[in-house]
Amino acid sequence: MHEFANAFNQTASMSPTQSGSHAEVEGLDIIKLDLATALDINDPSSSSTSSFLEKSLPSMFQNDETMMDLINEAVKFKVNITDINGRIITTLMIDKAYLDKQNKSSFKSPTSNDPITMALDALNSNLPMNNADGTRLMKIEKLGSNTLEYTMEVPNDVKDIISSPNAVPLVKESIIQDPSTKATILRMRGLGIQKVNYKLVDTEGKKLTTIEFNASDF
Repeated sequence: MHEFANAFNQTASMSPTQSGSHAEVEGLDIIKLDLATALDINDPSSSSTSSFLEKSLPSMFQNDETMMDLINEAVKFKVNITDINGRIITTLMIDKAYLDKQNKSSFKSPTSNDPITMALDALNSNLPMNNADGTRLMKIEKLGSNTLEYTMEVPNDVKDIISSPNAVPLVKESIIQDPSTKATILRMRGLGIQKVNYKLVDTEGKKLTTIEFNASDF
């Protein structure tokens, strides 16, 4: 258990995508695992985003031989998903019984071992998601090896505004300045994502426009 915690902490300290994550042994059979995210606990969308992270945890454990060896030896992992300031968003106790239950659930198994694809499979299972500004996040896809595409539905009252070429720079700047979006894109950049597309559609699914970003825009 101590060997795992030491190895995890060494890896996390050298990885920009795991910065802030930490493991430590608690008692005889528990490893506390703090998984840092770019979320903000005060952001209304943080709970839904942490939900898809929860759904990706079983795959993360099952694809790690050391974690599964520990779990098969009756070790439990107390997993804290934390926000950008280290505050706990949610806590899960993961052990053999938990993983067995998840395997028997109706959640669709990821079709890839790619960590981004696995996370997107989990996220898309909880979509569409309504935003406070009236938009709806419909799906997120990985295009090729380094591009993410967000499909965002916009309400009818702003449809004509979005379709105007003059609106695109304003929408793009608004997205760039959003702190949660910026933090998420920076973490995706650490996983190799270099381009992000926002495909805006109307309520009938008809494409209005696509706004393209490079990771350097953020």
